Amino acid sequence: MAANSDFKTDVLHFFVDTYSGRFASGDDNAAQNVATRKVLQGAILRALVPAKKTKLSDFAELLVSLLAHMKAVSAGWRSSEARKQLKRARSLVDKVDSAAGLPESVAMAFKVLLCYLTVLVSFEVAEDPSVLQDLCSCAKQLLAEEEEGERLDGWVHLVVDTTLSTLSMSSQPVRTVATAAFSLVRGHLSDASLALLLKVEMDEEESESEESDIDSEDKSGPDEELRARLRLALGTAAADEDAQESSEAEIVPTDEQMFQLDGAIAEAFKSRLGPSKKELSKEQTDNIHFQIRCLDLVTAYAEGGPPLHHLVKIVKVLVAASSLPEFRSNQAATNAVANALQAINGVRKFSSVSDVRDDIEALAATVMEQTVLVSNVNTKNALSATCTFLIRCHKKICSDLGVGSKGTPWYIAMYMKSLASYLDESSHISPQLFVKFMEAFPDHCYDFIVALGEKAASCLQRNHKRLQMLGLLVAALRLIQVESVPKQKLGASLTELADLSVKMLSEMVEKKEPKMSVAVELCDLLLLASKQSAAVGLESPVRGNTPLASTLASLKGFKVSKEKLLKRKINEILREIQGSKVTDASQGSKSQKKKRPASDEADAVSRKAKKKA
Repeated sequence: MAANSDFKTDVLHFFVDTYSGRFASGDDNAAQNVATRKVLQGAILRALVPAKKTKLSDFAELLVSLLAHMKAVSAGWRSSEARKQLKRARSLVDKVDSAAGLPESVAMAFKVLLCYLTVLVSFEVAEDPSVLQDLCSCAKQLLAEEEEGERLDGWVHLVVDTTLSTLSMSSQPVRTVATAAFSLVRGHLSDASLALLLKVEMDEEESESEESDIDSEDKSGPDEELRARLRLALGTAAADEDAQESSEAEIVPTDEQMFQLDGAIAEAFKSRLGPSKKELSKEQTDNIHFQIRCLDLVTAYAEGGPPLHHLVKIVKVLVAASSLPEFRSNQAATNAVANALQAINGVRKFSSVSDVRDDIEALAATVMEQTVLVSNVNTKNALSATCTFLIRCHKKICSDLGVGSKGTPWYIAMYMKSLASYLDESSHISPQLFVKFMEAFPDHCYDFIVALGEKAASCLQRNHKRLQMLGLLVAALRLIQVESVPKQKLGASLTELADLSVKMLSEMVEKKEPKMSVAVELCDLLLLASKQSAAVGLESPVRGNTPLASTLASLKGFKVSKEKLLKRKINEILREIQGSKVTDASQGSKSQKKKRPASDEADAVSRKAKKKA
């Protein structure tokens, strides 16, 4: 690694010497060679990208040594401003190294940005030196401050602000260095620094709402331009109407004239609506790409285990961004928001915990509403998981504060309301919203079993979302923690579900309309009811159920029962109905089948021996 670092240093020094001799010394003929200059600038830019295995401390030392070499050879440069900038940057590096109370990672991040931007400006790779000038002026002010706490927040804020400015550049190597510098300070991010990072998404939301308000204002009131276009399209008909001249003979236009009139009216209304907004302008596309890069920074910060209240703020901004039209119309932006939410949902450790329970409850209600509005599947699933993440954060705060819940938890009422809306209305709620919750909190599966059992009769009678409701019941029975429910209550619920399943199977057989998917869910429901009953020591509601056996026997006469999956489940239920005797018999027949091949093999061996003899 040391040899590679020395080689890279020598290469960069060679580039500096070449550029200084050909372009910075004032040779007019050499300065006209634009192609050579661009090639050399590109080589310097690519050589200054840190490798994946390179430590950022080594990269910072490389930049400092390169800055010192540039200062040594800059005596012959024709630009006095470049020489002053090199001297100023070198002086700031020395002052930051000697600053007291400044963490090493923060100082290193500042040196990386300062040296890197100085190199870009000196070699004219970055045409606008304003970012570097702002960085230097802010650093001087911070060095003059006395209080260490405020000074640390100021340094971190300065690094974040400079990182965002560099992310807007089009060069990938520049953005890579900026991201590396941000990774050094993300452990020291304050509320103000995070607000600066999230301001990009919030500004987009505000500008979007302002544009919609302007559009609505423009569309209100009379439109004289539209009237003029319609008069032009209607031609003499409009003129006759204005003059109110009547004619005895009615003129009937031909089909061709009617088609031309329809086309002219359509063009008039198209001009009123303006150009299509499906295609984004270059400025809007660049803005979205910049926001995606900022989302990558936010995701990296969230995965590092930040303070809990920071994650709540990030989720709030991401949920608002998921509803923006520009984000929803861009697949890359939609995926970036969904990936950021999924990364946050996987966080389990927090550097600090603050009491933000009210914010979490309000945000959870907003997320629940947003799951209905979004149409992208990845975003919808990410929002469903975000609800469970917020509840987990709420539980973490209550645990740290020693606060217990009294009565029904607040989130159960929220989920039950969404479940009722899902079953009674034609909503766009995804079943994954409830499945994700039951997977995260299996001790609440019984609440869903009770709620679904109450809705079952009406839903099944109307055949409304019958398959979805059965799927949720199967998921609840599969995930339930039976030890968290009183034995008698669980037994009664399992018996009711088994009776309901038998009734539905009987109705399908009587109507001679068995559905493959519904039959499979009903069989799963019966098998799980039997399994969970045995788990708590209760008698299975399936065992000895003669009506169920006759219904399954009739179901076998239909073509749908020949499917392998349904056939296997029917046989499992029949074995469960008949009890252990059938199971023992089946095991005995299997054991006999296993012994037969051994005897057959012995006979074959004896026959071969006789033939040889």
